[in-house]
Amino acid sequence: MSIPRRSAVAALRQEPLAASSALPGGSRRAPRSLDEALRFGPFHTALRFAIVSSGLSLEGMRRRLLMEGHPVSLSALSYWQRGLRRPERAESVRAVLAMERILGLRRSSLVALLGPPRPRGRWSDRTTASLRFEDALGPEPGLDTVLDGLDVGVNASVRHVSMQDDRRLGPGRSWTADRVRRVVTALNDGVDRFVALSIPDMTDEHPPTMRPVSGCRLGRVRSDPETGLHAAELLFDLPLRSGQTHVFEYESIADGGAEGITTWIIGTRHPIRELVLRAHFEPDALPVRCYHVRRERYDTPYRDLAELPLTATGTVNLVSLDVSPGMEGLRWEWE
Repeated sequence: MSIPRRSAVAALRQEPLAASSALPGGSRRAPRSLDEALRFGPFHTALRFAIVSSGLSLEGMRRRLLMEGHPVSLSALSYWQRGLRRPERAESVRAVLAMERILGLRRSSLVALLGPPRPRGRWSDRTTASLRFEDALGPEPGLDTVLDGLDVGVNASVRHVSMQDDRRLGPGRSWTADRVRRVVTALNDGVDRFVALSIPDMTDEHPPTMRPVSGCRLGRVRSDPETGLHAAELLFDLPLRSGQTHVFEYESIADGGAEGITTWIIGTRHPIRELVLRAHFEPDALPVRCYHVRRERYDTPYRDLAELPLTATGTVNLVSLDVSPGMEGLRWEWE
């Protein structure tokens, strides 16, 4: 039986929260609202605020999750909202994403507060490992040109929580635009930018045009017309504090020269908790098959991990969790 909203919120306000958060001005106190908890964390406090504010009981949340195919025990939910445990396994993170939908929260607003998985055994170094450009791309001509004057080391100053990318393909079997939404958490004070690098799909592809959408503005831009490589600084609205999570969006607009592409690959030089790719095809230019592919380095072959279905609206969806550095994405066959 669900808890009435008014009495539930009143009960929450009367009961002190155990954990405190870093708030503007450097002070530390318990968040006083759901918005504050979602912005500054910690995860268990934000989850507790969200569940109580919704009027759902923990049992009600357990039943809703089960209906959506996420069997989470009542004790696990209790541990999560009390900070005694946190969701780390892939199926647990998927359950948190489902809770965001059930609670009417913005996507990844809770997941962004989780942080990296705790180190365990021989895989403990995977959360901090990164991939060098040389290992990811190989001897890529033009790379020095587009990175000249740009400090790509800033990308290692954040924890990469989420990357959600929507790519639209036109009737000429070429891509027309990418819309990217990133969620990052600062690892130290003063982080104020991100460098986005675009690698061409084909040798005759022209460098794209970058357009900030929200949470950032355009800084320095470098491109190499001969190779199609393009790099752009995205300057955050404000410098971040250590532990602060930031969401920003930008678009890449294609400039031609990439007809008949059959792959869409995202390079992840750093571990990322959630990678979501959605390829939107035109109704009169649909692929016959599409696959999830991955490789760890430029000099290793791509592996087909799974065949992915095409939706009725001509979209292919790929969701990967706890992604290690490497090259990951989609390939498809036109005929």
